[in-house]
Amino acid sequence: MKICKDGRIWGQNNKEAGDHLGILTKGRYVKTGIRTGSKNQFGSKNPFYGKHHSIEARLRMSEAKMGSKHPKWKGGISPKQQTLRGRIEFRLWREAVFARDNWTCQECGRRGGYMNAHHIKSLAKCPELKFAIDNGKTLCTKCHRLTDNYAGRNTRNGADFN
Repeated sequence: MKICKDGRIWGQNNKEAGDHLGILTKGRYVKTGIRTGSKNQFGSKNPFYGKHHSIEARLRMSEAKMGSKHPKWKGGISPKQQTLRGRIEFRLWREAVFARDNWTCQECGRRGGYMNAHHIKSLAKCPELKFAIDNGKTLCTKCHRLTDNYAGRNTRNGADFN
């Protein structure tokens, strides 16, 4: 047990204990005391300290940007994509594309490291070609991000991923 200069026990759990010691957050010590002119106010000096949202306000906040109300909503295709990528056929397709290309990026020639199996014709536009080895090529992460259909670019919303 450590004792601080002012006689308090180090790490004791009361309101004043953290003001001069700092608190541990995500592996780092963060100073909790308030500096003059600081916009960050902690603990009892925060104007919202001790107040709670009403149940109605909590419901409004939780429903505000969920599902179809969210700006990035694409018609519920995420679960279909996740189930497709978990299927054994997708894994075998990916490995076959890597083996055919000798684990080498087909754009820059980089070999090894983290590679992506890229669909040349997107899944959204041509779902019948999703497991065609000729429709795939090996790309490094940098080159994959530069493709025209990376992360759903230039695809229609609500694509079918059977």
